[in-house]
Amino acid sequence: MWDQTPATRVLSLSIWRNLFEDIYILEDPVAAKRASVLSVQCIEVITSEDDLKDTYKSRVNALVKLRGSSEGWLSKWSMLLSECLKIMSSGEQPGSTNFEESQLFAIKVLETLKTCLYWMLPKTIRTSNLLEFISVSLTLDDIRVKTLAADCLHVLFTRVFTDEEDFQAIVGAVFLPAGIATLQRVYDSVKLDIETFDEKSYIFRKKLVEMIVGLGEYLNVSKTQQPQLQMAHVDLDGYLRLVLATTNHPSLLISGLSLQFWCSVLRIEKLASKPEVNKLLLDLLQLAADRCLKYEDVSEDDISRQFLELDFDSPPETHMFLGNYRRFIEDILRLVVCRIPESAMAYLQQRMSAFFTSEVGWVSLNSAKLEYNGNPAYYLAFSQFLLVESALRGIGRWKIWYQFPDRDIVAAGLSETIKNWGRELTAMTIRDPLLLRKLVQSLVQFAPLLKDDLPIMLLVLEKVLSACTCDYPENATDEDRELIRDLRTSCATELNRLAYMIPGALMKIYDELERVIRDIITSNKLSDHETVSFKSFLLVVSQRANVPNKEERFSAIVDPILQSWSDEATIKGLMDLQWFMERVGIVKIAEYFRSRGVNANTDLLSTEMDEAGKKLKAELKDKWSALFPIRATRIFIQYTIEKLDHQSPEYQYLLKLWKPRIQPILPHILQLIAQIEAYHNPNNWVDLPAEVQAFVKYSCTERFWQVGVSTQTRDEFVDESVKAMHTLRDFADSVGHIIRYTREYAFLTLGSISQLEETLYEVPGIAKSLWQALAGDSAGITSHSWRHMISLVLRNLIKNCPVKLIKPFMVEFLPMVLTKLDEVLVEKWEKTYQRGLQLTGGEAEDDLSEEMMEEHLLRQLTAIVVRMMIDLAGQLGARPASGEGEVDENSKQSVLHATVLQNKEILAPFLTLCSHMMLFRDNRCSFNCCLIVRNILPQILGKDGEVDMFLCEVMMKTCLEILSNKHLDDVHSEAGYIITTIYTILRGHSQQPFQTLSSLLPEVSAESLMAFEMRLAAAKSLRQQRGVFLEFLSLVKAMENSDQGDLSSREAQRAKAEKKRVDSSKIHALTKKNTTGGDLMDAEGLDAASIANLFGDE
Repeated sequence: MWDQTPATRVLSLSIWRNLFEDIYILEDPVAAKRASVLSVQCIEVITSEDDLKDTYKSRVNALVKLRGSSEGWLSKWSMLLSECLKIMSSGEQPGSTNFEESQLFAIKVLETLKTCLYWMLPKTIRTSNLLEFISVSLTLDDIRVKTLAADCLHVLFTRVFTDEEDFQAIVGAVFLPAGIATLQRVYDSVKLDIETFDEKSYIFRKKLVEMIVGLGEYLNVSKTQQPQLQMAHVDLDGYLRLVLATTNHPSLLISGLSLQFWCSVLRIEKLASKPEVNKLLLDLLQLAADRCLKYEDVSEDDISRQFLELDFDSPPETHMFLGNYRRFIEDILRLVVCRIPESAMAYLQQRMSAFFTSEVGWVSLNSAKLEYNGNPAYYLAFSQFLLVESALRGIGRWKIWYQFPDRDIVAAGLSETIKNWGRELTAMTIRDPLLLRKLVQSLVQFAPLLKDDLPIMLLVLEKVLSACTCDYPENATDEDRELIRDLRTSCATELNRLAYMIPGALMKIYDELERVIRDIITSNKLSDHETVSFKSFLLVVSQRANVPNKEERFSAIVDPILQSWSDEATIKGLMDLQWFMERVGIVKIAEYFRSRGVNANTDLLSTEMDEAGKKLKAELKDKWSALFPIRATRIFIQYTIEKLDHQSPEYQYLLKLWKPRIQPILPHILQLIAQIEAYHNPNNWVDLPAEVQAFVKYSCTERFWQVGVSTQTRDEFVDESVKAMHTLRDFADSVGHIIRYTREYAFLTLGSISQLEETLYEVPGIAKSLWQALAGDSAGITSHSWRHMISLVLRNLIKNCPVKLIKPFMVEFLPMVLTKLDEVLVEKWEKTYQRGLQLTGGEAEDDLSEEMMEEHLLRQLTAIVVRMMIDLAGQLGARPASGEGEVDENSKQSVLHATVLQNKEILAPFLTLCSHMMLFRDNRCSFNCCLIVRNILPQILGKDGEVDMFLCEVMMKTCLEILSNKHLDDVHSEAGYIITTIYTILRGHSQQPFQTLSSLLPEVSAESLMAFEMRLAAAKSLRQQRGVFLEFLSLVKAMENSDQGDLSSREAQRAKAEKKRVDSSKIHALTKKNTTGGDLMDAEGLDAASIANLFGDE
């Protein structure tokens, strides 16, 4: 075929490419079961006889007989590529037969090489001059050839090398001045104009940069498992400047590919200390400072924003990428400041001064309220404060890292610089609420560095207190009032951050602080929430500082709040739903509605609020602010124990104070949650008047805007909400908000109490009481509320349970939880499938949006349940949080996992939930559940007859359903492993797997099954056994669907593999490698929310 015609030569290359893909890349069951043999045969036929003789002392005759010639196929392909390149670069006219044929051959050869460069013998790459020919391909004008050449080089440079000579000849050659110069020329030759955008050139630029940055792995001299570069011959300066040029690209996706590289360079001491790196630090600092922006606020006309529109399909993807991009930029800034603190601090301080003395900076300082979207006066000023925070973190790192003789001298100079910068910021007058909020956050970051300089810290404290009590402007709009409210709330959090950062310094002026705060509270300028924040500030200062009368101060602040749980009005409001609704104000609202003639059919959004309504609203608003003492309880607990080691004397002291105070109020907190859940259940409204039922239904409706899902724009959603504030619907919105807010804080309170060691867990019957309160009346719990409950309560209860109480608590608690979650998820997914089937395409846009929103929320709920399952039993590929090495069997995680897997009361509902979730039409959920099951199979198979029976009859059936479901094709590989593992392990001592498979595949004869088992027994590895299993099932499927053709074409598989690679480069290029363990899923959004992490970064 090779020598017959050009067409047969192309066919020959395609056959080889397909074969290599089947063996090494795509999930082909036939190739998988013969993988070990085929891989050896592939090396044999593509490698020349001479190279094989040099590499192996002896060879198998059966392999030698496979050869067509002594030169090997790689030599043929290399020679053909060389000939094609000569023609394409010789001036041959594009379009001529000779040029077109050469172009086609070059593309086909490169496509084939791309599939085999990472496993062929490196010696063969050298003897075939492949590096030279692929490098030449990179310099041609043909964009498709260039792109494939970049792919090939990326494969080549990321493969494993064990031989020093091979490594230096291939990788070492690229780092020589000539190699770096070639890469620089190729990079510079690609011109991208956003106005006349060429997508193919853009794709090539991204792949080229990915390949260039990938080479940086070889600079990590600490890696000992592979040969090292001979640094004396490496053009390090040229390479670093090339990477810096890619970082400076206006496309943030291209720029982002190298950010992890710079972080690594700056962290590796042997690399960071090189002169070539030091020379670039100021350039890198300037670049990072220029890019330290909230690009979400940058004008859409900006070239970087235009590239983002091309790179990402949805706003959530863009938002996630930009968040990661900004974090890496801030990390680079921090590391550069750590390396050259004096120069970096001088540059950043001068940069900030230059901005705020510019015309744009003057607007930033003197505007009471800025336009935020696309306004440089906002986003450039915001950037200055981001730079301040990154610089201060860099100095903090320097104090730990720098241990040279002149440390004290340098530290003294830096301290003066920091003091001057702090004074400059405290003297700054910012009027815009969002910029003032960011200024305060930045000022608080000075506290760890200047905690011994009381005058400056007092200036910072004054600034924070001033922002906390910022006045509301007269005649302010609702939007303006909301901005001021957010400013005051945020700054109150910063006030508490100061308390645990510098308690000793603040304790010196505690009496004065107490007086000032008492005056502020009695001025009636604070809401109840703000008052709690000020009290918690005093509480944290008094408990974190080393003073003699700590317990007395603790009691003075905490006890009045906790005693209010025992107030007659509070207890009455928690007794039953009727009193709860009266305490919330439903009775008064109903009386007002009757006075207005409101009935069940009244459109509340169209009915204006009159003066009587406004008066009632103001009265209820004051009442709602102190409805129940749940927020204060949570704040006081969390703020006092935040960031304390549980073994520390400080924590143990606080535990002794909290435990006797919390246990008596636990029933009240649980009763509060139970009443809120009962309020949301429509079955509990039946005795209410019709107009009150309609009102309560309104109040239980969750209204929120979801980026990428809602058909409304965010502005439209906000406008509707603002309009509602002047109508009767505001009563429903306000009641619904305060009830959901109270429930959320109740959830958070339980999460905080779970951190108080045995305080909650040792209460008799607490498992049942807890679950009864959380889900005893679950009819009205939405997907969104379930998600909050799992994230804020259940996962914390699981993770914080003391080791000695894990078994007694979990054996009682988890069966109820897992059974209920299984019921909820199955029911909700079934409804989603039914709705999907009922959609005809003629639905109203509002209806479609609601259904899309429900499905989106259901997927979020499913994701958090998967994370909880990983908490309980681990996941394949996830390392223990303690790091590498032996797992401590007595650790909390190990005891929890053992309790789940060794108690059938828990394991039964756990496996049932897994089997159902594996089948949900959510590839991510299904895939992760499969990893969970794969992880636990070795620990449960063959240990218990009932468990084995379940795995055979249910889990095997689940896997077969996955393998026949085209919507879950991403999960087929893992499902194949699960069914293979169950079958092969249990088949050795039971007929059950055989009988189960026979019943699930009634059309397959017993003889065929026995022949299948013989092939399965002959396979030597799990991967080969899976290949046998999948081949057998594919044959069965082929018999069933003989008239349907191949549903999964090779092109579809290639497209899928390429999409996965592209998506991976988008998402994971800016994802820090998980070196501390944990599960394989991305962080769930709620866990990072400010309400769940009081002192977390925003």
